[in-house]
Amino acid sequence: MMSLRIMTFNVAACREPSRGIVDVAQTIEQEQPDFVALQEVDKFTRRSGSEIDQLVELARHAHISHMLYVPAMDYQGGQYGNGILSKHDFDTVALTHLDGRNQGEPRSLGIVSFKLNNDEKLFFGVVHLEHEIVELREAQVKEVIELYRRMELYKQPFILAGDFNDGPISQTIQLITTECDLQLPYDQCSKTFPADNPTITIDYIFMNQKAMEMFELNSYRTSNTNISSDHLPLIMELKQK
Repeated sequence: MMSLRIMTFNVAACREPSRGIVDVAQTIEQEQPDFVALQEVDKFTRRSGSEIDQLVELARHAHISHMLYVPAMDYQGGQYGNGILSKHDFDTVALTHLDGRNQGEPRSLGIVSFKLNNDEKLFFGVVHLEHEIVELREAQVKEVIELYRRMELYKQPFILAGDFNDGPISQTIQLITTECDLQLPYDQCSKTFPADNPTITIDYIFMNQKAMEMFELNSYRTSNTNISSDHLPLIMELKQK
């Protein structure tokens, strides 16, 4: 039976730790995840280095071979967005902008798929939602739900991970769990922010019904052994039934 370790991690453009990308990559590598959903990743920006592709560097230092950049917006001469790192080869399924509606930052959603050892496909997505304007955040999550329906992802095992910038009982999270069949696999949500003294939960890993039928949950936890961002990484460990 196949086991999977999923991580979601807002890396804050690798600005927090003293060694930047190296420290963030060490946090990732020590958990040995199969899939990583990353948020706030810079690519060729002036603030992070006009020749620095953070996703490529994170993959190199964490010794992970497959990656996908999911840009959200142009920023300081480069791009800013999400990323996926994977130990497994995958196919890109969707790259979608989530509209800022001239109110806040545009965000993005990326979805990939890979074959399990029984040749079934597992779909995996990364997302990052608006952090200040509640109405915009809810509009963006409705875009995510609409894409989920349009792509008929409810027919496939699907895991969605990211920074949702809202609490477990918020309208944002309620929309996800009531308007489609994405659910949190564990009742007690780990607090993920701020990393040095986490008091709130804004990072999540969701599974749909098909994924829950395919996997059993071994653990759902944060990691604070090597703090390298303003968020704690959230890790979910699964075992195929």
